[in-house]
Amino acid sequence: MPSVIFLNDKIVEEAEGYISTQDRGFLYGDGLFETLRAYSRKPFRLEDHVARLSNSSKHFDISFHYPSQEIRQIIEQLLFRNGLQDAYIRMTLSRGSGTHGLIPTGTYSPTFVIHTKPLVPYPAALYKTGVSLGTSPIRRSITCPLSTHKTLNYLTNYLVKKEAVEKGFHDAILLNTNGHVTECVVSNLFLVERGTVITPSLKANILPGITRKIILELCKENGIHASEDIFGLERVLAADEVFLTNSLMEVMPVSQINGQTVGRLVPGTVTSFLHVKYKALTHKNHQIRSAKSY
Repeated sequence: MPSVIFLNDKIVEEAEGYISTQDRGFLYGDGLFETLRAYSRKPFRLEDHVARLSNSSKHFDISFHYPSQEIRQIIEQLLFRNGLQDAYIRMTLSRGSGTHGLIPTGTYSPTFVIHTKPLVPYPAALYKTGVSLGTSPIRRSITCPLSTHKTLNYLTNYLVKKEAVEKGFHDAILLNTNGHVTECVVSNLFLVERGTVITPSLKANILPGITRKIILELCKENGIHASEDIFGLERVLAADEVFLTNSLMEVMPVSQINGQTVGRLVPGTVTSFLHVKYKALTHKNHQIRSAKSY
């Protein structure tokens, strides 16, 4: 069955979703994106994703005028028409076409697209055995203005991930130019020390992940001490537990870094507890949205 997408104020067949060859997202990577999950046809923490997209659009002066409630309605229509329950959702915003040269002048028409696709979950076995990470030789600049936004400039991430996979790792840890741990290619990183949850500070120049934010909230709600800090790789290697987070994988334990075993137990006690609590939130989200639909 042909799938449908949302493109610039209309729901259209995906095969008919054309954009201009002059679109700046295509020409310069001049745009932003968000990915999230739907559980039982309900997008999870959509308001947080829309807020991050909106904040980034203001930072880069890209016009974005869709409120989260309107986007929710659009996504639920797409999920229904595409016959999806648990799904992958991507919102893409580019500066669009209508301007010439590197620096935009005059008027332009932003391009906004929403895709909904069948969710391809991470292998269930990984949540029991953990993933392996390598350390990328590529360093992230502490002054790079793109690192705290989800932009369409993703070639560095591609190169880091490609090298990691070629070396037999699931992902790679990026250090910044000060030698501090930042994050992985598509996920935020956490460690556990004597029951305390620690994650790299935003000052390390990282993406303010939505799932990262939720985990810090869950720690506070459940009496788990959590902190944001600046630290090097040696602290991660010595941790009792290490785990990754993003909207698609949720909470993923880490078992090895550069071939060295990390953590006393995989998945660790705190990691497992937080994943259960996170799952409960996604289920609660479904129940609340279902109740409101009547």
